[in-house]
Amino acid sequence: MQTPKSSVQYCIISFALCLAALSTALASPLYAIYEQEWGVSTSQIGYIFISYMLGVVFSLLFLNKLNAIYHYKNVILVSLALTILGLMLSALASSVWLLGFSRFLIGIASGLITTAAMVGLKDQYPFRNKALAEKLTSMITVLGFGLGPLLGGVLADHTSRPLADPYWVIMIFSVLIFVSVFWVKPKFKLVQDYRLTEIFKFQGLVLPQTSSRKMFWVCSVAALCSFGAFSLYAALAGTFIHELPITASATLTGISISIILFVSVFSQLLCKSFKELHVLYAGLIALLIGTVSLLCAEIEHNVLFLLISILLTGAGHGFSLSAAYYFIGKMMEQENNPLIFSSYLFIAYQGTIWPVILSSYFIEYMGVVPTLLLIAIMLMIAIIWLMYQLKVNIEPYWFTKNNSSR
Repeated sequence: MQTPKSSVQYCIISFALCLAALSTALASPLYAIYEQEWGVSTSQIGYIFISYMLGVVFSLLFLNKLNAIYHYKNVILVSLALTILGLMLSALASSVWLLGFSRFLIGIASGLITTAAMVGLKDQYPFRNKALAEKLTSMITVLGFGLGPLLGGVLADHTSRPLADPYWVIMIFSVLIFVSVFWVKPKFKLVQDYRLTEIFKFQGLVLPQTSSRKMFWVCSVAALCSFGAFSLYAALAGTFIHELPITASATLTGISISIILFVSVFSQLLCKSFKELHVLYAGLIALLIGTVSLLCAEIEHNVLFLLISILLTGAGHGFSLSAAYYFIGKMMEQENNPLIFSSYLFIAYQGTIWPVILSSYFIEYMGVVPTLLLIAIMLMIAIIWLMYQLKVNIEPYWFTKNNSSR
């Protein structure tokens, strides 16, 4: 069997990563339909959403050594197989428990493929500008997350079985990508020697050296804030839209979620020529104002505020992740340790868990507006802390040191 060129293998891995991200976000516009047809509460929808993130966390804590024991190709194949199984179970699900379990499997697959694909994309990187490797990985991932809600909403509104057909359609494409991954041939050689029995041992946070540790925490918490702002839309967009004077549908819900991520991708394209410090500042400010705009939309029942919130949240999401991926990629490169990226993801993904748990629970007891006010205050405190850390503790040391080497 002839091995395809590196550029073709790069595209195969890119499609695998994009499709895995798409599968994780596919269910977002369907949650409102589950509420109506299954008669489940907002908090139960939140738990279904969280089951996916528990799978991601489980993968990052216990299965991450797979990336050190096996080549990324094998890990990608395992993750795609779990994705296909999770999509099939989601299509066949008739209860919250089965749907939650299928989302848990998809979460495990997502946690596995994120680190493996990042290693694979760097290994097969076919372009001259090596500095763009991490940013392209971020953009591919976000693009997949953006396509998921869009396709999920459109398929739900234009198929006979809105809670099954979207999963079957994406599963077919996943099988095709799964087969194509067999043509990928890794270039680098594994150097770590782990015993198979060590795979399921608890993997604590792997932090970079002391000189980079403060920047690591700032990048991780900034990503946590961006994931948190987006997750409110991903899990509860249907609830928000029902509060506004517009006709709700799965397509509209999916579009509102996807716009955030498409704006995020576009923002990452725009910020290529700017200093990462300025990009990170801009992302934090946009996230803050976007969250406040969402609150204003719910208080005033104004669609314009919702549109502003979607655009600003998308820009903040893109700017923050672009800068974070850049700095984390530099740390991985300097220390030759991919587990740093897994630790970053573990911290960042807390932003997809706790805001959704809190909001889905408090909405039933406090209402939408008080809950959003609580989340907005928490985000505001976190963002102000991040900007203080950047200005006082990091900027004088980190950027003077690293800009001289770029």
